[in-house]
Amino acid sequence: MVPDKSAQDISRAQATARVQATAEVEAIDCPAQPDPAFLAEIHKAGFTSSYEQNWDAQAMAEMLAMNGVCVHQFFAGFIMTRISFDVAEILTFAIQPDQRGKGWGVALLKAAMLYAFEKGASRMLLEVAPDREAALGLYRRAGFIRTGIRKNYYQGPDGKRDAILMETGLGTEPNFR
Repeated sequence: MVPDKSAQDISRAQATARVQATAEVEAIDCPAQPDPAFLAEIHKAGFTSSYEQNWDAQAMAEMLAMNGVCVHQFFAGFIMTRISFDVAEILTFAIQPDQRGKGWGVALLKAAMLYAFEKGASRMLLEVAPDREAALGLYRRAGFIRTGIRKNYYQGPDGKRDAILMETGLGTEPNFR
C-alpha cells in the first residue's frame, strides 16, 4: 500500500517541527553558575506591572543559593526552576518584551521540563497571574491544568490579587499541543 500524500506531508511537517524544536532547545544554556545581575535585568524588563515582583541581583543570588535550583537561559530570557524530590516548581520565568512571540518561551519551558524529568521529577507546578494571557496559553499548550487559586498572592498599589495554580505531569515527550 502506498501512503497518501497528505500523510507524507504531515510526517515531513512533524519531522521538521522536531528538528526546529531541537535547535531551539540547543540554543538554551544551563550555566553552572548563572549571573544574578543578568537574571535581575531580564526579570525587570519582563515584569513591568506594578503587581510584579522585581527581584534585584541580591534576590536572584538568594534564589540561586537554594538547593535544587536550576536556570535555563538565552540572551533575552530565562526560566528558574527548583526540583525537590519528585516535584519541580517554576519559580520565575521572564523574556524581554521584544523577544516574545518568537518561540523562546516554548524552548525554555521544554528545556526546563525535560531537565526536571531527567532529574527525577514526575510533575511541575507554577503560579501565574490571571492577566498573563500569553503565559497561560503557553502553559495550557504544555499540558498544565488549573489546580486552584492562591488568594491575595500578588501585592500591588491597588491591593491584592489572586494567583492561578497550575500543574502538569512529566514523563512523556513534552506534551505541547
